[in-house]
Amino acid sequence: MDWVIIGIAGFLGGMLNAVAGGGSFITLPALIFVGVTPVSANATGTAALLPGYLASAWRFRRDVEFPANLKFIHIAFIAVSGGCLGAAILLMASEQLFSTLIPWLILLATAAFI
Repeated sequence: MDWVIIGIAGFLGGMLNAVAGGGSFITLPALIFVGVTPVSANATGTAALLPGYLASAWRFRRDVEFPANLKFIHIAFIAVSGGCLGAAILLMASEQLFSTLIPWLILLATAAFI
């Protein structure tokens, strides 16, 4: 049954990422539900959705307008810096702390989407 849950969550998460992003809203809770630890679930879900991120980015590469007159290199620097900082914080935090923060992080991400 776990494989069915993970398979459906992966499919739905990939579809959501292709349309608007946010596939982790589906994959993270599904992986935690089947017993994967929260930090591992976060890393696993992100790695599993990476091909979808890349495919969508390639497909919409000509439709992207950079905000505030920023160039691609500036946005890439901001994204890589934020990703590295987030990964470092995740690796330094305990499982218990991350488990406590998950609902707040999802709330913050939801507010950002809105």
